[in-house]
Amino acid sequence: MLTITPTAVLEQSTDGELEVFAVIDGKKVYLPEDANYIMQDRRGLWYYSSRKPRPKEGDWTPNKTSISCKGEGGFVRALKTDTVMPWLDTCQRTVRMVTGKSAAERRPADS
Repeated sequence: MLTITPTAVLEQSTDGELEVFAVIDGKKVYLPEDANYIMQDRRGLWYYSSRKPRPKEGDWTPNKTSISCKGEGGFVRALKTDTVMPWLDTCQRTVRMVTGKSAAERRPADS
């Protein structure tokens, strides 16, 4: 049986010093620290990668990791949304914030 482990968290901050997130379908998705880019494929599935992906043979390069989250029922599923724009236009950088003890100490992280 195939087991999918969560690679992201929806709508709740991680307790780390560095927050890495993206807004997908109006929801904040917290990602691992090595996630620098996110992208959607033709089927509507979302992925992240540490290097900027390039299109290859009708899809993104193979060095990508699927974004999977724990849903309301407790099941882990790959993040899938409706395709709103062509898949080649979905590649974007993640947002990286350094958190502090208070909200005033929060600032963008250096790349």
